[in-house]
Amino acid sequence: MRKAAMTNEERADVTDKELGYILQSVIGFVDDGICIVDETGYIHHLNDAFADILGWPREEMTGARVDDTCLGDLFREAASGETVVQRAVDHAPSGAKLTVEMRPVVVDGRLLAVAAMVRADTAMRILHDNLKIATAKASYMEQKIKRDHETHWHPGRYVGETLERKLVRDLKSGSCFEAFIGVNPEVLEALTLAGKAAKAHSTVLISGKSGTGKELVAEGIHRASPRAQQPLLRVNCAAIPANLLESELFGHEKGAFTGAIRKKLGKFELADKGTLFLDEIGELELSMQTKLLRVLQNNTFERVGGEVTLRVDVRVVAATNRDLAQMVKDGRFREDLYYRLNVIPIYLPPLKDRKEDIPLLVDHFLRQFNEQIGKQISGISRAAMDTLIRYDWPGNVRELKNIMERIVVLTDASHIDNDDLPYFLCREAAVDSDPGALYGSIVKEKIFPLEEYEKQIIRAALAKHGSYTAAAKVLGITHKTVAAKAQKYGLMDWINRWMFT
Repeated sequence: MRKAAMTNEERADVTDKELGYILQSVIGFVDDGICIVDETGYIHHLNDAFADILGWPREEMTGARVDDTCLGDLFREAASGETVVQRAVDHAPSGAKLTVEMRPVVVDGRLLAVAAMVRADTAMRILHDNLKIATAKASYMEQKIKRDHETHWHPGRYVGETLERKLVRDLKSGSCFEAFIGVNPEVLEALTLAGKAAKAHSTVLISGKSGTGKELVAEGIHRASPRAQQPLLRVNCAAIPANLLESELFGHEKGAFTGAIRKKLGKFELADKGTLFLDEIGELELSMQTKLLRVLQNNTFERVGGEVTLRVDVRVVAATNRDLAQMVKDGRFREDLYYRLNVIPIYLPPLKDRKEDIPLLVDHFLRQFNEQIGKQISGISRAAMDTLIRYDWPGNVRELKNIMERIVVLTDASHIDNDDLPYFLCREAAVDSDPGALYGSIVKEKIFPLEEYEKQIIRAALAKHGSYTAAAKVLGITHKTVAAKAQKYGLMDWINRWMFT
């Protein structure tokens, strides 16, 4: 049986508190900022949008004086009459232009309250959100960022860089590391550490799988250091036979051994005042490890067959794809040398752990090989990009670069599709063809912590909709909550959309 509607007498029994809840629920549906100011100038009811636009925590705004906001003058004007006041107001903290409408609520000639509605330009609100996130790291221009044509794959097919992504990229450790493509949080942390290490003389040990870009980081450290105008020399310890490596590093005197027909300067001597990059340091034999340790400790050495002790000022940056700590335990690497090298450790993750960087790398290599080979390949289909992202890349960035060169050389199309990719890429990607896998979606029959699901949902929403405000609207939460979650989970760099005609 249907319940009868409330009578007028029953309605009169609704308390002020209950009316407040009803009013709060109603204004919560509105996208514009709404608040109620009592006749004395205190804010009583407001929605999330009002607090977000003015940039205050909602709990602080409730009960605050309207004079403490940019709306004080308009409130007094509206409170003094019975007409609606509408005006544009500058919001100083964000630089946004607000459209404000004040409507007095007058009953029997008595002012009961003033209702205020505030609108802010959406683009300016997004920019304000991004600037607040970046304030702790760097100052950033207060204006919209125009997308550069070179960062787009194809106007109707792919957007290569969003406002948030460019903001994170600009916060990388200066121009010396621009050659290292990537905005993965672990990558940015490594580059930030490298930028700090560059200012000191301390030895740096860069570890990571082959093809992850260790040499690029070493070059960046040298260019960002006070030694940038001095030489940077490279030695691949795995490429030089053990019996020749000592001469390569320390040089030799004439007649020191058969074939030594003249004096030769070693890399340490040639790199004096500069930087020496020792790649694949884990391949050194124990005897060479002892000699290297002496140079690192005392900055002195003798040429092979020489008797004069030479002193040099060389900054050593070493790299390895091996687990040196385990080699120390196994007795294959000197413990004292390990700790002498590992003063500032920097780890570069494999490409399979930074898949959000794959579109940026593909974009970079496509433009690079277009220019080198004389092609004009303008884009890549979503299917092909998905295939590249699903692949695990055991050869890391080096393998991706080689694949992109092969594709650009062989394809005759104006854009890359799955048919242009090597067969083994498509075959392995087919094992996991669920589009949701692109964002690390749920694995069948496996349960993850609740925060992991939240992280993937936030990431997918940002990737699809491209801004905090748009993602928040779809998810049914405020854009401030989305921004906070993105920062919490390190997702500020993932906002990357595919657009199709």
